[in-house]
Amino acid sequence: MAKKIRYSDKCISKISSLKEKQISSSPTILILAAGSSSRLGQPKQLLHFKGKTLIENVIETAVTISDKVFVILGSHYDQIAPTISHADATVTYFEEWQQGMGSTVSFGVQQILNKDRYTKEVLILLCDQLHVTQQMLTELSFFHQESDHLITACGYDKSYGAPAIFNRKTFLDLLNLSGEQGAKKVIQKHFKNTQVISYPEAEVDIDTPKDLALLR
Repeated sequence: MAKKIRYSDKCISKISSLKEKQISSSPTILILAAGSSSRLGQPKQLLHFKGKTLIENVIETAVTISDKVFVILGSHYDQIAPTISHADATVTYFEEWQQGMGSTVSFGVQQILNKDRYTKEVLILLCDQLHVTQQMLTELSFFHQESDHLITACGYDKSYGAPAIFNRKTFLDLLNLSGEQGAKKVIQKHFKNTQVISYPEAEVDIDTPKDLALLR
């Protein structure tokens, strides 16, 4: 069974140490932001939260723990790309974004490996999880590096998923994803070798018009 644990005060010194050496030991980060937000009716990437757009917020959080950040855009590319042209990240357009989340993950991992085939681990992030923080990602990195699990994922109240870190031994499975099934399929395949860290706040995202109230 996967472990379901949570950050504790006992880890403070070790996590602080990880922060000090974050650039050399942090995972490569893959931000998925290619969807059309069809249920929402407008590009969620450009919604504002805490004074900035969702895509700006997630990139700014990502670059605080890694200098290797990849952003995959698709739908609404012409609207979104100019707003993050200043970002310290590699932004790539996925022409076949309509194929679904799985295909986007596969494309994103391939872009990462094209740049560095020796990449050891990838942290997958979504652009609309409002309460993902630097501390959360630092803790996930700490727990992943301190364990021998292939995957470290966030645990929600009744499920699990992104943010999640994948060891390179799972990369072939990520590359083989297609269609609508995302990286959760890979977590399920390797669940006995996955640790789940309890972060119920990570489940909060924006999918429908009623969710817009969460931005206030």
